[in-house]
Formats: sequence, structure tokens, C-alpha cells
Amino acid sequence: MSHLDRIDFATGMSRYNRRMFPSTFFKVLPQHATLRTIALMRAVALLCLSLMLALATLWLGIGLRLLPLLSVMAMLALFNAWTWRRMQQSQPVNDHEVFIQLLIDISALSIMLYFSGGATNPFVSFYLPALAVAAALLSWQYALLLASLAIVAYSLLTTFFVQLHIGDPDRAISYHLAGMWANFSVSAALITWFVAGLSRTVRQRDAQLAQARERYLENNRLVALGIQAANAAHEIGTPLSTVAIIAGELLHDIDHANVNGGEDRLDSYRDEFATIEAQIALCKAALDRMGKYSTNDGETGETVSTNAWLTRFVEQWRLRYPATRLEMNLAADDVRIRDSISLAQILTTLLDNAAQAAGDTAIRLALHIEPGHALIEVIDQGPGIVPDLLARLGFEPVRDHSVGRGIGLFLAFAAARQIGARITLAANPGGGTRARLTVPVI
Repeated sequence: MSHLDRIDFATGMSRYNRRMFPSTFFKVLPQHATLRTIALMRAVALLCLSLMLALATLWLGIGLRLLPLLSVMAMLALFNAWTWRRMQQSQPVNDHEVFIQLLIDISALSIMLYFSGGATNPFVSFYLPALAVAAALLSWQYALLLASLAIVAYSLLTTFFVQLHIGDPDRAISYHLAGMWANFSVSAALITWFVAGLSRTVRQRDAQLAQARERYLENNRLVALGIQAANAAHEIGTPLSTVAIIAGELLHDIDHANVNGGEDRLDSYRDEFATIEAQIALCKAALDRMGKYSTNDGETGETVSTNAWLTRFVEQWRLRYPATRLEMNLAADDVRIRDSISLAQILTTLLDNAAQAAGDTAIRLALHIEPGHALIEVIDQGPGIVPDLLARLGFEPVRDHSVGRGIGLFLAFAAARQIGARITLAANPGGGTRARLTVPVI
């Protein structure tokens, strides 16, 4: 790199640093929410004290020792700037550091009160916001120690302080009352803002804990169901193979008897045997998919076209319920969706439930394309689901003979949440149940 290149590079980095300084300076890491609250409250207090100092000096004519007061405020402002820089470090604060922060605030306030009338200063109750923060954030030992120090400081300020020189002594009481009003307003606003923020944080954490607890219980149920499914798949694999061999041999014997001109009494059951063989093939294909998914690190399928994928899926599903009438309406537009394997499992559950509830009536399958997502509706004309059970389906296994045990819906809801989809169940206005599967599009 040449000398000129180094100069250009250094100049560019200097400009970059100047541009980035404001954003990095005001950036606060999430683990420093406590320090951020203290720094904001200190900044508001400094602003209010500056305004009151200017008002008392320039308008009310109160003689104050400006040099020590402004010096303390300047040092407190510098300390607040250092606190903001501290919040850019990854190391979280502890109770000891928070205690030091609040102790500095109380000490600075005590010095300022000493030079401005001591306990007679209407802003003496500025101790309260700092003590409220200490009570909420610190252990009781630190909070009690800080409160004791504030009480000692307040007590000393009743005796040791610099007298205020008021230009109009007749209006001293009015000035004092106005200062008390301003002090109460600012203190109340700071405490209310802090407590409201703390309560909001507590509510958010409670909600997060409740959600995490619910997900934990759901995951435990899913793991238990997964173990049972794996055991069941292992146990039925061999019997299915045996039944498939027997069904194939019976069909072969029927064909052999017909070719030789003989009559086989099983010939009337040819269609039934063919159906059994097809159903066994479906079961074996489901087991194969389970094994493929378990060895595929949880991949849920490639991106597919909605209309083409749904058409192929329905053709495969009809083999499960050949006697069920299915009316399908595809969307005019076509979009692409991902997670086809999980979507197939979810939609299989919805269609199976609809087929079991529909009886001799037809079920309707409709695809709608809406902004940002595809909507797949499954509607049946069955007896419907009672309202109290409808609210529980999909969130826990249920025990109701009219809808099975709800395990399939429970797994379908969990799978939908994992891929960002959403299932809603509702009573159909014309009777039966309407299931809606909302899938994000690419």
C-alpha cells in the first residue's frame, strides 16, 4: 500500500468512525436494562434541576452559589455519559454496581442541597425516586443501606447548609410552595414511569415464562408420542409385511386358478384383496416416510407449487378413503410453498377427520391465495364438534369418542406452529366443521 493509499484509507476510517459514533454510543445491550433506566432517570433529573436553577437565578432572583452547583451537575453528567459507555460492554451489572450508581446520585443530590438551602429546599424529596429504584432492583440489604444513608444525609441537611438569599422575602413561601409542587410533579412522574416500566417488564417475563412452560409441556407430549409412534412403527412393520405377502399369494392363486380353467371360491373376493394390498402399501409408504424423515435431520420437504402439489396429494389421499366423496377447488393463481412433508401430514389429519365425520356426505377442499399466504379449507357436513371441546382440540389430547382422542390434531397443531403455519377450527354455518390451514408463501 502506498503512502497516499494509507492516507485515503485512514481518512475513510476516520469518517466511518465519526458516522458510527452516535449509533454505537446510544446503543444499549439487552442485559443493561437496569442501567438504562437509571441513566434515563438521572438525565431527566439533571434536565429538571438545570431548568429550576435557571428559573431561580434569572427570574426569581434567588442568590445561589452557581460554581459548586454547576460543578456537581457537570460531574454527574459526565458520570452519566460514562454509564452509557458502560452499557455497551457485554458484562452484565450486579447489585454492587447498581448500588454505587444510586449512591453517587444520592451523594450528588446531597451536595447540591447543601449549597441551596439544605432541608428547606423544596427539592429535598428528590431522594425518593432513587430509593424507589433501589427498593425495586436491589436486595433488601443494599436497599436498606441506601435508605439509611439518605436519611442520615437528610438529617444533616436540617442543620448544615448554606442559606438561600431570596430577593423578595415576602414571596418566599410562594416560591417554596411552587418548588414543592414542581418537585412533587417530577418525582411522581419519575416513579410512575419507572414502576410502570418495571410492571410491564414483569408482565412480559411472566408471559414468556408461561409460553415457555406451555412449549415445554407440549414438547414433552410430542416426545412421548414420538416414542410411542416409533415403537408402534417397529412393531407393525413385520406384521404388515406378512399380511402383504399373504394377500399377494392369494391374488396369485386366484389368477393361477383362472388361467388353468378352474374355479376358485376366493375369486369373488378379488377386489377386496386388491384393496387390502393397496392399504398395506399405504401403511408401508407411511412407515418409509417416517424413517426417511428421522434420518433427514428434520427437513420438512422442498418448495412446491400449491396447485400441482395439492392435486398429487389428493390423488394419494383418495386411496385411504376410496368411498369418500371429495370436491376440490383450486385457486386461479399459483404460488410456491415450502415444508411439503409437514404440510402433507397436517392436511392428512384434517382430511381424515373430515372423512370420518362426513359419513355419506361429501367433503370440500378449497385453496385460496391471499396476500402473503395460502389458505386451505377443509369443510365437512358432519355432526360438528361441541364448543367446549372445539377450544381444546389441537392444544392437548382429548378423550371424546366422537372425535377420537385428538392426538392427530394435537400433532398437526404442533407441526403447524413449527413451520409458521396456523390451523383454526370452527363450526361451519351450514353444519359440520370448517378447518382452515394458513400457510406462508415464498
